[in-house]
Amino acid sequence: MANQTYTFTLPSGSEVTFRSPFGADRVNVIQMLKMSLESIAGNTLMIDGYVAVKCITAYGGNPADGNYKALYDSLPQEDLDFYLAVFEELFGMSKDKRAEAKEAAAFLRKGQTYIASFNSQSTPTPLATTDG
Repeated sequence: MANQTYTFTLPSGSEVTFRSPFGADRVNVIQMLKMSLESIAGNTLMIDGYVAVKCITAYGGNPADGNYKALYDSLPQEDLDFYLAVFEELFGMSKDKRAEAKEAAAFLRKGQTYIASFNSQSTPTPLATTDG
């Protein structure tokens, strides 16, 4: 999923194209905001919003210029809310992904090897056991 891009039309009729996020995106946003460690937790939603907008590669038929803060500030609220909801649905920890993670942790606690399927319709099975 790392190199895939997605395109859809926002409520205003503008088209948006975006990529999947990388860990460095969050670090870059935190550095840009110049936040202290104490304020990061309280500003998670703002950070998440900037990370999502940082992943936009084109908006309204024009390539993104890299100034994601200005783009965030200029998006109509309805478009921003809709885009953030789509982004979170694609890349956030959904109930299915969270359940998969819990199941993976349960296997690992038992000393078993686990490969995530991220398919909510399949039941994961242990691949091997390890001597612990």
